[in-house]
Amino acid sequence: MPENFFKKINAKILPEWKVCFITAILVGLLAHFYKITNWLPNWDSLVFRYHSQNMLGLGRWFLPSVCSFSSFYDLPFLNGLIAIAFHGLGAVCICRIFNIKKNITAGMIGAMAVSVPTVTSVMMYNYVADGYSMAFFLSALAAVYLTKEKPKILLSAVLIALSMGIYQAYITVTITLVLIKLIDEMVYHNVHFGDIFKKGLIILLSGILGGALYFVILKSALVIFSVEMLDYQGVNDAMSLSGIDIFASLYVIKQTFIKCFFDLSQGINVYVVLNAIVLLAIHAFYLICITRNKIYKKPVNIIMIAVLSVVLLLGAGALAFINAGVDYHNLMLMGYVMFYLPFLVMYERGAERPFKCWLVLLLTIVIIANQVVIANVSYHKAQIAYEKSYGVLIRIADRIDSTPETEDCDRILVVGALENSESYSVNLTPDITGITDGYIIRADDETVGQSVLTNALNDYCEKDYEFISGDEKKALLEKEEIRSMPKWPAEGCVRVTDDVIVIK
Repeated sequence: MPENFFKKINAKILPEWKVCFITAILVGLLAHFYKITNWLPNWDSLVFRYHSQNMLGLGRWFLPSVCSFSSFYDLPFLNGLIAIAFHGLGAVCICRIFNIKKNITAGMIGAMAVSVPTVTSVMMYNYVADGYSMAFFLSALAAVYLTKEKPKILLSAVLIALSMGIYQAYITVTITLVLIKLIDEMVYHNVHFGDIFKKGLIILLSGILGGALYFVILKSALVIFSVEMLDYQGVNDAMSLSGIDIFASLYVIKQTFIKCFFDLSQGINVYVVLNAIVLLAIHAFYLICITRNKIYKKPVNIIMIAVLSVVLLLGAGALAFINAGVDYHNLMLMGYVMFYLPFLVMYERGAERPFKCWLVLLLTIVIIANQVVIANVSYHKAQIAYEKSYGVLIRIADRIDSTPETEDCDRILVVGALENSESYSVNLTPDITGITDGYIIRADDETVGQSVLTNALNDYCEKDYEFISGDEKKALLEKEEIRSMPKWPAEGCVRVTDDVIVIK
């Protein structure tokens, strides 16, 4: 009977897992309620308001499947709730990995998993927020099976492949989780070097199998559907492994780490100060544990901890080794978010020391509160950018309607872009990808075949335009009458040429 089935399931769910998940839901709503109860689009949202998410050309062959469950519409409330829920489930997986027994630790992990700035960036791409959150869950679940007493190599490999098939960047979550787990075992449980080395080899094997499975499925799908990889964010070079540059990759990883946690370009701020305290606390407590457990008497273990720590930093930026030209924006930094875990786990580990416990709890509350504020400020900026862009859109539509001969035209050529429309992130320390202080009506992107202005005119102004691109666009741009046109909003910035509406 169903009730007996659910009773059995409920009995297997540990109380601390329930605390983790419920805390994630509550804090997730506090951080993202603004977004999920409003239509706050960015440039991609205007294009992908309804889209099959068929992004095979970007290597995301599993994305359409997971996004189909919530329809292919950009639904703020439904997609947002699904995203919060799956980040909560991912947090439960993290509790399982580190054998969390205390409710407070579990609650802190759940709250952190849904409030970090990377999740705010994910929510700004709401049309795939449900899919990306599932990628986080699958990557965390893969780490669960990798870190069990008897690792499930094949199952973990499948989960890794599926996660990468949604969004490749989430492989870093699995990498960082298993590395932090290995360090945790050596520091707190004094596990011998040989055992850690064996586990490391098994984990590496599963990771290689997962990556290989991902590539096999990708290559097969590209052939079956006659699709070529797009030259977007270096994806084409990454898939062909032709952009490998070790020294450039190491530089990217260093800069990404600094920008993620210690960006001082806008001066000293709360976010940076909190991260500095966390980093110092982790190192101090690790040193105390190493001394207390007399790990220093086993030099090979000390060396192993140091090596794992370095590999952890490299693993968080693993995509940079495939292609050093990758633009590591906030949407791709969920692996770096795992760096908070050693601090949260401090509440759980070691002898009971009130000062340590109060430090971790109070500082974590402040960090999460700050992240909730960052999320809400981000959504406020997104709303202003949307309303400002909507105003310009209506002015452009009016200008088109008042321009002679446009009524019979169904094709549009967009030349250039509005000033202050190029930025794809806003600097709130850290940068929040998907938000701008300028306009969300951006320049046409022929690489992925989208015109934000054309889509916005069609959706909001009841037009039915097709945008011109490729060779035809190049040919039109060579015409002197178009080259001599003034730019928006000057008189004459909209005209008709060869039955095409031209907006400069």
